[in-house]
Amino acid sequence: MPDVVEIYMCKAGEKLEDGNLAVSRDIYDKAAAKTDAIKRCKISPALARIAYYAINDNGDFKPYYAYNNPKVEEPKPSQAANEGLRKKRRKKKPAKKTLWQKIAASVGF
Repeated sequence: MPDVVEIYMCKAGEKLEDGNLAVSRDIYDKAAAKTDAIKRCKISPALARIAYYAINDNGDFKPYYAYNNPKVEEPKPSQAANEGLRKKRRKKKPAKKTLWQKIAASVGF
């Protein structure tokens, strides 16, 4: 039974080291780690992989359990990707010159 379990969670296309880290003292065997992994994947379906590492009193760690999510949901495209799909605004036409502006331009004012 490990004293502490480190939980590494990553999304699709992400390295395990670059993902999130959580620590748990409630996971005492591999069956508890499996149920915890399934629960975490239901809460956050974007998680692709979860790895559990057991840490002992003296600081030694070893791989404890790994879970690959079979129902990974790809992240939704961000709004920045849709920026190019927006309609472009039309430029305003320049205002027409009045009769007095045309006379002043012809005289040289």
